[in-house]
Amino acid sequence: MRKIVNKPDLKLFLFYGLVLIPTFFLYCSRNDVAFFFVLVAMLLTSVIEIPIYRFRTKKPGYSALEAACIGDFYGVPISEEIQADNERTYKTQVTLNVGGFIIPLLFSVYLLLNYSTLLLEIALAILLMTLFSYMLLEVKAGVGIVIPSYVGVFAIPLALILAPGVQAEAQAGNTAIAGLIFILAIFGILLGLLIAVATLSREEVGSAFFNLGGVGSFQPIYLISVLTLLIGTVP
Repeated sequence: MRKIVNKPDLKLFLFYGLVLIPTFFLYCSRNDVAFFFVLVAMLLTSVIEIPIYRFRTKKPGYSALEAACIGDFYGVPISEEIQADNERTYKTQVTLNVGGFIIPLLFSVYLLLNYSTLLLEIALAILLMTLFSYMLLEVKAGVGIVIPSYVGVFAIPLALILAPGVQAEAQAGNTAIAGLIFILAIFGILLGLLIAVATLSREEVGSAFFNLGGVGSFQPIYLISVLTLLIGTVP
């Protein structure tokens, strides 16, 4: 069953690890590796969940085959979770993923301090990103909240719209824009997740876990983080 410390997805680790290796050398040449190590920390701690809340939700009426297929696709033990306790409801656990929620949120707050004169514009852009994320996410019975991997890309054009203001602050080109992309994407996706949990209809859909920033939502968060890292390396 899903636990507070989960087994890592080896294919995921291998893919992102291979992407990060050449990126490390790009950042070393600029003597600016803080962002790189944040992404490394996010990847390494993506297996850790911090429980914050419990409540009851309805178990889905999946057949054994459906539960097995969905569980294999998302990498979660749905069959075991449905059969646990022999009850008709889940003892649902809401958790915050360290690598997919806590670290990116803290780093986004830190980066936000560099854009003090654009707070209103950034707030409006985050609102748009939040709405976009919320409209595209899905509460999947037995799995949790699932967000498409491409959602974070919407933050790129939003950041480019704000680019003139960033340049007016005399910040360093693509590095500043990359930081802005990260802020908009992370705040937007995470706020979308929180709204989804807060407005969840417990009688219609349920899951043993809602891993915020973990299962179902780590991919879009980490993918846009890697894209942001690469954008920041462009001269």
